[in-house]
Amino acid sequence: MITLKLLPAVESMLKVGIVDVEATTHAEYLKEQLTLFYEEMSTYDEYSNEVTCGRLEWSPVHRSERFWRENATRLNEDKHKLLKILIQLLEMSKDPQILAVAAHDIGQYVRFYPRGKLTLEKLKGKQPIMKLMTHTDQSVRYESLLAVQKMMTQNWSSLGQAMGKGARAK
Repeated sequence: MITLKLLPAVESMLKVGIVDVEATTHAEYLKEQLTLFYEEMSTYDEYSNEVTCGRLEWSPVHRSERFWRENATRLNEDKHKLLKILIQLLEMSKDPQILAVAAHDIGQYVRFYPRGKLTLEKLKGKQPIMKLMTHTDQSVRYESLLAVQKMMTQNWSSLGQAMGKGARAK
């Protein structure tokens, strides 16, 4: 119900006014319960719910560097469930917004999780992102290009770190 944005719909309905007293009572109860549930949900829970439902939107969580810094490793939970869903969305969705957001999120995962690139390669998620670099939609091309860039940057920064360790060992 949260993902479907039922709370704003119920609030709007109550503002406009409902003629039926019983319907108003039910709508107020629903609003109260949804508000309580929403307040208890963590930002990660919201994100997880959004990904699991496959309805990705440019909500603030996707653009939040803090969110990714704190939660990128959580995409590894439950045998990489959310990461696998994001990859599946890249392969199957036709919606440009979903494709762009999924590519963006995978790029953020790679950026903020040190072994993200390796994990993504194991899950065969690199190819779907690379395919999207030629998508007809400009935002999909842009986000997939950024994700690939993050994969390459991660690769070079890991190499630089490894070389730095080798140089110190001498």
